[in-house]
Amino acid sequence: MTDFDVIVIGAGGAGYTSAFELSRGGLKVLMLDPKGVLGGNCLYEGCIPSKTLWYGSSFLSKARKLPFLKLSVDFSKVVEWKDKVQELRFRQHDEELREHQNVTFLAKDGVLLDTNHVKVEDKAFSAKWIVVATGAYPFVPEGFQDGITTHELLKPGTTFREVPETLAIVGGGYIGVEMSSIFAKFGSKVTLYASHLLNVSEEIQGLLEARLKELGVEIVKDRSKGVKRDGDRKLVVTEKESKGFQEVLVAVGRRPMTSPVSGVLPLGKKGEVQVDYGMRSSVPNIFAPGDVNGRHMLFHVAVLEGWVTAQNILEGGREVVEMDYNAVPYAVYSDPQVAWTGMWKEDAMKLGFNVEVRRYDLSKDSRAQIDGEPEGWIDIVLESGSRRLLGAQVVGEDADLLIGELSLAVGQRLTSYDLSRFSQPHPTQLEDITTLMRRY
Repeated sequence: MTDFDVIVIGAGGAGYTSAFELSRGGLKVLMLDPKGVLGGNCLYEGCIPSKTLWYGSSFLSKARKLPFLKLSVDFSKVVEWKDKVQELRFRQHDEELREHQNVTFLAKDGVLLDTNHVKVEDKAFSAKWIVVATGAYPFVPEGFQDGITTHELLKPGTTFREVPETLAIVGGGYIGVEMSSIFAKFGSKVTLYASHLLNVSEEIQGLLEARLKELGVEIVKDRSKGVKRDGDRKLVVTEKESKGFQEVLVAVGRRPMTSPVSGVLPLGKKGEVQVDYGMRSSVPNIFAPGDVNGRHMLFHVAVLEGWVTAQNILEGGREVVEMDYNAVPYAVYSDPQVAWTGMWKEDAMKLGFNVEVRRYDLSKDSRAQIDGEPEGWIDIVLESGSRRLLGAQVVGEDADLLIGELSLAVGQRLTSYDLSRFSQPHPTQLEDITTLMRRY
């Protein structure tokens, strides 16, 4: 007799989605997370707080672009608002938890003892199924420990409540790019240490680099070797020089959090728990949705993987649902925003597709003109002949929202004819998608 039907280790997007779905299916679930709150790193120190800072800084951009708008934004008040948003969402998750009486939540660590037992402090709980949804953590290379990560910057009640006069950011991924523009708008003198920006086209990299420089960001492409304290300053050391800053943010990537399963589950080359498309690990009764599997470290992907996990467990372990990663939407809250889904032109051509790329320049869009945001474009990648949508990229205002419709189209294998039959609301940039689809 087992203590629970399922034990879920981790209460982020993958963990709580799995737990709630399994509870609705009538299974008895134990969910564990030492944070004591639901939402994972996304809510605690990631997507939600970072986008709150981004939203505050976006008003400063608007004020520079629109001649009738004059305003100031208090960074410390934005941080207070960030805390309130986090607190609100924690409370809402608590309400969700109370709605699922089959879920027992403990604010504790869980460590896998074997394939059916999890140790929680001095107790061992048994279950037929185990869901490992432990997420990931900010990677800090040796020699960079004197910098801060998004944990210190964005956690609830952070002490980081004033804009630093000088700020160095190490890493040109989405965190580095977003934070560079955010803090530059708030008045920091920002230096970004990055050999390149994002894994996107050279055209988009060039645009982002030019925009960051307009905001006053200095981009250093020399390789960083470490961060060292020097009195009340922190030095970033490169192969050529050392330069001092008030603060240094280390944003060089994330690593799967696998210490709770060490010795029980074999790990892949990048330290991830390897899974199939049904989220099952190499151990038949153990599933691993979310960042811990290293496939796509995105909250919305983790949520879907958690749902897939639950469906397959509810069917007795039969793989009735699989993940489809061909239409994952990516959105980077840079300046301008960048979003994409499916294949880029080069990817499609490497796979043997004959492709056609269509572009709509947002400078021609009425809504972009109204909002004072004419910079950017929408690209769609079509398979020649069938006109099936293979991928899309959006650069500009509301790229994060526009990519949703395009991702749906890619995932459902829709053609330009299918989309050309839609009537979009006016005036919005959604109309531009339909315009592109109607070009034969």
